[in-house]
Amino acid sequence: MIRRRVLLPFAFVAVVIAFALYRPAPCTALYVGTALYLLFTPAGLLAGWRLDKRFPLAFPVYFLTLLAAGAVALAVPQIGQEYVEMSKAQAKFFEAASRCPLGAFLTAFQALVLAPLVEEVLFRGILFEEVRRRWGLAAAYVTSSFVFALLHRPGLGAVPIFIVALSLAYAYHKYGLPASIMLHFFQNAAALYVNYFSRSW
Repeated sequence: MIRRRVLLPFAFVAVVIAFALYRPAPCTALYVGTALYLLFTPAGLLAGWRLDKRFPLAFPVYFLTLLAAGAVALAVPQIGQEYVEMSKAQAKFFEAASRCPLGAFLTAFQALVLAPLVEEVLFRGILFEEVRRRWGLAAAYVTSSFVFALLHRPGLGAVPIFIVALSLAYAYHKYGLPASIMLHFFQNAAALYVNYFSRSW
């Protein structure tokens, strides 16, 4: 029987999608988004924490999935186009949010601390474990990565995110929750640099 904690990832996704449909102003999105992540931070108490000393081995797998995701985006124009549109929208949001009071700090804090922590706890530490317990390992990989991808980009643009999310699930499964959090941090740090900081120089 699946425990009630599995409702948390779906509640998080539902709130995020509902808020996105509202199309808030950048400052509102930044402040409410930060509050939402903080609200779900205690979910970490419901997850198991371990870190295998071999966790650096997760990085080569992550980079391979980045190459695979890029290859898929290049091979299928519709997927590539949607992903590029998502990246442009993300860069536009970062730029607008950084002009809000405390915007630069909160943008970095949300991307580098709250998002890796909360999303990995919800999608790997909770959803992955509950699905694995009920339906097996393959279902856990697919389900946790699929829901994670839809959170970030409904539609074909979710395909590259799904592929990369599989590496986060792998890092969690093989090496523990801190390993997937570190990979997620690295991924968001790179995106933040490319989409905001490199443009501001």
